[in-house]
Amino acid sequence: MTGDDHKDDPHIRADSPSDDQLRARFAALRREEEAQAPEFVIRSGVGRERGRQRSTGQLIAITACVAAIAVAAVWLHFASQKPEPEPGKFVASITGWKAPTDFLLLTPGRELLRTVPTIGVWHDYSKAPTQKERHRQAKKPDLP
Repeated sequence: MTGDDHKDDPHIRADSPSDDQLRARFAALRREEEAQAPEFVIRSGVGRERGRQRSTGQLIAITACVAAIAVAAVWLHFASQKPEPEPGKFVASITGWKAPTDFLLLTPGRELLRTVPTIGVWHDYSKAPTQKERHRQAKKPDLP
C-alpha cells in the first residue's frame, strides 16, 4: 500500500499524516526519550574490567565466612560420632520402649482379630440338650 492508496478508503481522514511522516515523528520521540533516559550498563564476562579490586572489608567478610563454614563442618563431623558405651552398661534401645498409653490397645475380643476363622467348624459349640435329655437329668438323683 503506497501513500496514495488510502485516498479511496473512507475510514482514513484526508488530513491524516502519511507513513513517512509518522516514521519521522516516532524517530524524533525516540531520540527525545533516549536523551532523557538514564544510562544502563550491562556487565558480561566479556567486557569486565581487568583485575577487579576487592575492598579489604569484602576480603575479611569472605575469609570469616569460609572459616565459619570450616569450623561448622569439623564440629558436625565430631558431633555425629557416637561414643562407645562402657562395658557392662546397658543402653536402652528405641525398640524396647513402650508407650504409656499401650494399655488402651488391649481391647476385649482382641484374640478374635489375631486368628483366622474356619468356615463350617464350631469350636465352642455344644448342642443344647433335648427335652428327653433334660427330663432324664432331672430324674437322676445326685450321687454323693
